[in-house]
Amino acid sequence: MSSRIAYLGTSVVCGAFLLCGLVALGCAVTQMGATTSDLARAHDQAGQGETTFANECAQCHGQRGEGRGDAPAILGTGALPEYPRDTGSSGSPLTDPQLLQIEAQARPAGAAWRDPFRTAQDLYEFTHTHMPRGHAGELKPADYWAVVSFLLAAQGASLPTGGIGPANASSIQIPRR
Repeated sequence: MSSRIAYLGTSVVCGAFLLCGLVALGCAVTQMGATTSDLARAHDQAGQGETTFANECAQCHGQRGEGRGDAPAILGTGALPEYPRDTGSSGSPLTDPQLLQIEAQARPAGAAWRDPFRTAQDLYEFTHTHMPRGHAGELKPADYWAVVSFLLAAQGASLPTGGIGPANASSIQIPRR
């Protein structure tokens, strides 16, 4: 009887290790954030933005923009959603423009919220106003534009010659992945 219990105990332990190994393997296969080819494309199109991203953004958002802690993913599948992500406080994200406007007007000062991301201009305004956390607005405008260019190039946007700036940002759509 005791050998049967020992055998069952060993089987349970081996099964648990096997399950943990499979979960770890599954996690290792799932690429979070930007892929190597996404980063290479962004490097080719927005090298200065890559440098600024590494120096100012990656410590919170991760080297691949995969998100860390309470900093959201900003590169890869599902990153840079048009509407704010659901924070769990109100059910689903708002998608009705009138409801979004009402929510924006009613939000308390300093509340974690943002207007829709549709164009490079929207993304610039948000990053310039809110990032880097604790140092918002302290980077040079050219650095913010470089980061926006890097983010959009990594998401698959074709950047105009000379990059993204105030003259063309409103016409550049954020690619959805």
